Amino acid sequence: MELSQEELAFFSNMFADKSTPEQTEESGHALSIKSEIPSNLYQVFEQSKLTLLAEISHYQLWFPLEMTIENGEFKPVLGTPEIVDIQNGERSWRGGDFVNVELQDQKGKAHDLLSLSSTGIAFRVSDRRSLKRILNEKSLCISLPNEEQVALEFEAVRVERDVVAAKIAKVQRGRDRLRKFLFNLHRNENQQLYQGLQS
Repeated sequence: MELSQEELAFFSNMFADKSTPEQTEESGHALSIKSEIPSNLYQVFEQSKLTLLAEISHYQLWFPLEMTIENGEFKPVLGTPEIVDIQNGERSWRGGDFVNVELQDQKGKAHDLLSLSSTGIAFRVSDRRSLKRILNEKSLCISLPNEEQVALEFEAVRVERDVVAAKIAKVQRGRDRLRKFLFNLHRNENQQLYQGLQS
């Protein structure tokens, strides 16, 4: 497929680095497009070919980016971003203040959700008798405030008394819902970072 001069100019302009270091330092924000996803985000962006990277303070927001063609013109379509905290070793941002969020095991028993990211979870088991069963089942369900469900499989990384810290091995249902929930939580907790940005 051969691209027209207009299409080549569009891509050239799109991938051009337009922000100067002075602008980035003043605002604390930077924007770039990446064709490679960092290896620690492969699991999160299963099928994304392009990403748009926005840097706000010590956070990187990795937006999945798709290009569609409407009426002969390229239109970028952004998905909900994955938030990476670069101050704490480049890992997915973890939320920890949950309202109207319920964590349940396969038997429907509720447990305390302590921390959640797109790649990990920490929770307190409601009773120690359930701990062994939950660790064997390796499956949980999260009910989000809008009554949407996220079903996931986990691999325990650390267990201390009744607290389990785990890696999310697979999101069976609701990966986009989870990312959107975490992004909105981050935006609510860090409103000062998003001032002046359009939503």
